[in-house]
Amino acid sequence: MNVVQYTWHRQSRTEYMAAALTSQMLHWLITLGLNPDLLVRGARVVRDEIRHAAICHELYLHVGGEAKQMPVKPSQLWHSDDPKAPVHLRAITAAGELACEESVALSVFRARLENATDPMAREVCEVILRDEATHRAYAWSVLEALIALQGLDAVRDWARPRIAWWLRIYLTAKLRPNEPEYSPEQLGFGLIDRRSHWTMMRATVEEDVIPRFQSLGLLESSVTGSDLERELAAMRQG
Repeated sequence: MNVVQYTWHRQSRTEYMAAALTSQMLHWLITLGLNPDLLVRGARVVRDEIRHAAICHELYLHVGGEAKQMPVKPSQLWHSDDPKAPVHLRAITAAGELACEESVALSVFRARLENATDPMAREVCEVILRDEATHRAYAWSVLEALIALQGLDAVRDWARPRIAWWLRIYLTAKLRPNEPEYSPEQLGFGLIDRRSHWTMMRATVEEDVIPRFQSLGLLESSVTGSDLERELAAMRQG
């Protein structure tokens, strides 16, 4: 499997996993009695993620991938963090993680679209980019609704110690000295230079995600990405 095939095969699997995780969160939101509008929007996100998985798989086939099932472990299809916590707390974790992931995904697919010259790759990136904007707005709206339901203090007490963990992938990425450089043809299928990829994701965390958590009152106004990185290091040492 070459790098283009691997990228879209992995993306298809990621989108399928997102559908499962959002579906589980939606069930929790239903049990908590959230606004029906948010429930309808959540169902749309699940539907979108399933469609994204399908079109990414079609693109994987388009670039010469073999027709075979995506290997997804059952454990990747449900939220594993804090499994013994009450539903209202698990919903905060799910919404917080989704807000982080969708915010970063919006930047990633904007860059994929800028690189894509292959017509099918452009179409896939356009569809997903459009949907990611909706998904990002939805995730932050769910967090706002949970704050309104449970109170800011309760949500902050649960979320604040976990925010660094939710952002761990983007805060602690380590690039190898010999990262591959993609050819114009590979970039044309929607790939992103790895250095640019990680730099862009870190910038999204610093410029978009952290300020949103701060505006909700879940993170102190002085906190930076470096502060959260140090928190992660302390967690791992502990």
